[in-house]
Amino acid sequence: MEMVKADPLVAHLNELCDLYSSIFPEAMVGVAIYDDSYRLRNSAGLIRFPAVVPTSRRPVGDTPVMGECSGRVLALVRMATGAYQGAIYFAVCAAEPISEEVLVRLCNMGSAFVARTLDLLDQASASQQLFREQKAIMDNMSDGLLVLDRFGVLRYLNAPGGRMLGVDPKKSIGRELREVIDFEPFITPIFSSKKGYVDRELEIRSSRLNLHILDTAVPIIDEEGTVVSIVNTFHEIARAKRLSNRMAGDLARYHFTDIIGRSPNLTQAVAIAKRAANSDANVLLYGESGTGKEVFAQSIHNESKRAGSSFVAVNCAALPRDLIESELFGYSPGSFTGADKAGRLGRFELAAGGTIFLDEISEMPLDVQAKLLRVLQERQVTRIGGATSIALDVRVIAAANRDLTEMVAKKAFRDDLFYRLNVLRIDLPSLRDRHDDIELLVDQCVQRTCTLLHRSLIELGPAVIHMLRHYSWPGNVRQLQNVIERLVNMTDGDHVAEMPPGWLPDERSDMPVSFTTDATESVITLAESERRTIVGALRAFDNNVTQTALALGITRPTLYKKLKQYKADV
Repeated sequence: MEMVKADPLVAHLNELCDLYSSIFPEAMVGVAIYDDSYRLRNSAGLIRFPAVVPTSRRPVGDTPVMGECSGRVLALVRMATGAYQGAIYFAVCAAEPISEEVLVRLCNMGSAFVARTLDLLDQASASQQLFREQKAIMDNMSDGLLVLDRFGVLRYLNAPGGRMLGVDPKKSIGRELREVIDFEPFITPIFSSKKGYVDRELEIRSSRLNLHILDTAVPIIDEEGTVVSIVNTFHEIARAKRLSNRMAGDLARYHFTDIIGRSPNLTQAVAIAKRAANSDANVLLYGESGTGKEVFAQSIHNESKRAGSSFVAVNCAALPRDLIESELFGYSPGSFTGADKAGRLGRFELAAGGTIFLDEISEMPLDVQAKLLRVLQERQVTRIGGATSIALDVRVIAAANRDLTEMVAKKAFRDDLFYRLNVLRIDLPSLRDRHDDIELLVDQCVQRTCTLLHRSLIELGPAVIHMLRHYSWPGNVRQLQNVIERLVNMTDGDHVAEMPPGWLPDERSDMPVSFTTDATESVITLAESERRTIVGALRAFDNNVTQTALALGITRPTLYKKLKQYKADV
């Protein structure tokens, strides 16, 4: 059964049209029934009917009209038409494979059949509305969706799929897939194998496309075991990578406004970093542990044209030596024992279109350094066990807390890789070189921690501020944040008058040492630990006995007694 407008355009085709003429009903909606030769184009051939334009509501069924499709003779009978304000609005027609029985039945159709046909119009209208809603849903999917019929003809292609494949869905539906795309169709072998797949990684390269997708294909099999159609969904791997990074927490969240401080050396580092954000050149960040190298890396990323794309952080020192290569560059299926059967993307591929941050790159093994150099030079990566190279568009920011120049001289780091990375160098100052910034950082840490704990702000007394300002902070900003968080969590009131004893051990030779399970190392006594704590506090307060005693939580006489006991000079 088919319902057509008087234009004449197809408004609705039922499923029998697919059975008899290999026409995909949804694909033909809105298509003109006749071209200049009054022929209806379809996936299997041409349906040829005389140009009969409905002119009245009178049922027509006396003389069947013959038509042909793919070598099969059809009988077309105009059953009913509808008019509105004098204009023909629709026509309902029926077509069946012609036979003697059919001819007799068609010639004897009466008004009862016509009445039933007219009753179906409302149902057809409702079906058309449902189809429009379904099409709107499919066109607004983020994934591409296409459907092939049993002949390899494109029966449906949604708008996202058309954008990814670089074709117009309206001009593509009803044509063989091979005619639409300029590369070998990747799903047609399913017609013979009858086996679909889920999330298969495919790379499509043609004269018009360079597409990297995850593809899922599901065959629709009838009762006889024949594949009658294939439903195919696909999405670009770049989008999957962005989602993966979001779930893994790798999206950059820091900006230059999060870098607190006004010291000249920090201001200079920020100025260079902002300039680096306007370039795609490789960046090398130098700084001690805890100076905020990743904060700088994320800020550069978020200020660059790659903001919003992937930001992937890799700590080279934390990766096992035997896994670092596969983590960075990925591997193909079955590359080694224990490998994922589907293979795995490397960190460089996950960072495609964005930025990869290689922290502690000085700890990278020399053999992996050689492969990294090739990736930077060729701008492409080859997975372990893979035969093809994958093009990359990645911005590289590396960081080191050791002097790479010295390591190059000692042959511990490749000089050619060093020159590749050291295009834009940014030196991050240690906290002991920016004492004027400490109070700003302390205020920020107190406010943030109190907010997280849902408590009122606490006030740090002069003795605490003095001790924080004059401590040398071997762990830099990270250590300062740790101390402030401990203070806020351990304080019951709203004021901290003194620093608890031993919270800021001296990092030099007088610093209390950690206990060890190594029997060959001696364990210091409690008395020696106390002596070192007192000496460290005195140095922190420039030998001011009053402030030292206050910070240690003891009286001045007690402190003098301890100094005499341990023969420590003031």
